[in-house]
Amino acid sequence: MKIAFTMDDLPLWPQSYPPAGYSAEGIVKSIRLALRENGIKGVYSFSNSWPLDKHPEMSVILDDWVADGHHIANHTHSHIELPDVSAEDFMADIDTAEHKLSRWVSQAPMKLFRHPLCHWGETEDKLREVNAHLELRGLTPVDVTSWAYEWTWNRAYRNAMDANDMGAMAFVRETFLEFSVAQLRHDMKTAQAWFGAEIVGITLGHNVPFYADVACDYFACLKEAGAEFVPLEDALRGPVQSAVGTVVSSEFLVLQQKLASASGHPIRKLPNDQRDLHARITEMAVGQSG
Repeated sequence: MKIAFTMDDLPLWPQSYPPAGYSAEGIVKSIRLALRENGIKGVYSFSNSWPLDKHPEMSVILDDWVADGHHIANHTHSHIELPDVSAEDFMADIDTAEHKLSRWVSQAPMKLFRHPLCHWGETEDKLREVNAHLELRGLTPVDVTSWAYEWTWNRAYRNAMDANDMGAMAFVRETFLEFSVAQLRHDMKTAQAWFGAEIVGITLGHNVPFYADVACDYFACLKEAGAEFVPLEDALRGPVQSAVGTVVSSEFLVLQQKLASASGHPIRKLPNDQRDLHARITEMAVGQSG
């Protein structure tokens, strides 16, 4: 399984501020160390620029990310979603991020963009306008073929932390490692079935407290399961990239799921043997916003 790992939302997870005992800088530092320990290099973070308006000191997070040999790409300024705004407002937000992140994006080998929540809009006209704007700006849109739902595990983890329930915290950590391997295998299988060929997958993580605590074990676990981490450039040369932004989609789906849904033949999001576990973690996550 060849996969390119990416990050979203540096320097600050947009849904909430870090809880007591965590900081945005500390969370990203832990992830950087986990990447280094597992020999994963040149990772693109698709970043929002809004935190820099409120907290200019967070620029050090991006400085340190780039200093480690990783890269910054555009994820809009304010993490707005295309289905919720006009094409004009969305394109302006892209341009704001491009300006505010220019110090870092200019150092990356490629100029890349990712839609927040991987939403491609709800109308053909809107998607066409945004695609043309990205091309005009020299930005290549990048999607995802697999994610591990770590944001749900993060909410469950936060609830367990708040309750000082060490057993629940351990359960959340252990099950995430089991789930993430099964989910990656499922997504790689469905992507390769859809495209009719072996692909280089694209996966991602978010800078949330749980992910910072589990990242090193997560990468090691995927490697033990046969994952080979490769540069994002490798994924962008294959059939995956030519399909990005080709269908309207306002659902929270990975690439092959969006394409299959548009064709009228949807793909299962979760592997059958992990659905009960995911439902249990979702129950444990209730009431936690970030």
